[in-house]
Amino acid sequence: MHRWIAAAAASGLLLGGCGSDDDDDPAGAGKPAKSAAAATYTPASDVASNGAIGKDVAAIRALIEPEADGAKPDFAAAGVIWSKGKFSKKSDGTNRTLAEWVDKQPAATGVADALTGKGSASGLSDEARAEWVDKGMVVALASHALEEFDGAKEKLAAGELDREEGAGHNVDEVWAYFNAEGQGVIATAAKRAKDFGLPEHELGNDVIAGVTAARAAVDAKDEAALDAAAGRTRGAMNRIFALAVKKYAVEGAGDATARAEGLAFSWALDGELSKADTETIAEAFADDPRADAAEQVSDALDAAAAKLGFAGPLPAYDET
Repeated sequence: MHRWIAAAAASGLLLGGCGSDDDDDPAGAGKPAKSAAAATYTPASDVASNGAIGKDVAAIRALIEPEADGAKPDFAAAGVIWSKGKFSKKSDGTNRTLAEWVDKQPAATGVADALTGKGSASGLSDEARAEWVDKGMVVALASHALEEFDGAKEKLAAGELDREEGAGHNVDEVWAYFNAEGQGVIATAAKRAKDFGLPEHELGNDVIAGVTAARAAVDAKDEAALDAAAGRTRGAMNRIFALAVKKYAVEGAGDATARAEGLAFSWALDGELSKADTETIAEAFADDPRADAAEQVSDALDAAAAKLGFAGPLPAYDET
């Protein structure tokens, strides 16, 4: 899923995040809901320690966007949690880390540079640096969630079906990292649904439907069905990030922070697009994007919809 570096660099809905309007309440406080409650997924195995990575995400967000008047981002402290972990423990007692999940991916370089203010993040404002860190964490969660399908497939093929360690547990982990105690991709999904006028939970529910199908496939010992469910989940996840890229390509025309957000979200599509499309997207988030950058990005994403695993075209984005 992830191998290119861009130029220039029950499921809760408790939202975290920082910068511009990506913090907006996805439910639209005070507005009537457009859909019923989000779909739920009940893991059959214990994934509490996996989902606890959401506490790392929340802690980092609190450090890079402190609420106290006059407080400045503490990127150094955030970097310790990013690289060494804190709240999520592996079976051997060591910490899971967000950094390890994007090793050799664009998000690894982008977040590391943002935390130090050096390299590709040199010259970025503190706000833009915080966006790279924030969105990089979401990308890390998405990346690792999808990687758990590989483990599920291997275990199913080997007949490893133990409730707490077998193929089904890996599928449960897909959900745990997608949700991350409400701090994960599910929160981004709700925001993008709101941005594009979609039913509030549509994007998140699509992912959960894929995970649910994957769990059923494991229970049925159906390798082909598991593969199909993994592909369905991947496409649903890609659609969330494609919508984010499309949104910030529009908003980035006159907003450097929005361009930082868009570039960071594009890291999630690493390796999924052609070289030409990745260059088009990177150019849209450069310091001086061309006048038709947003249109070019939209066209590229729509044309690549099938490759990304979802039905195109993407809905239109109205900045107003």
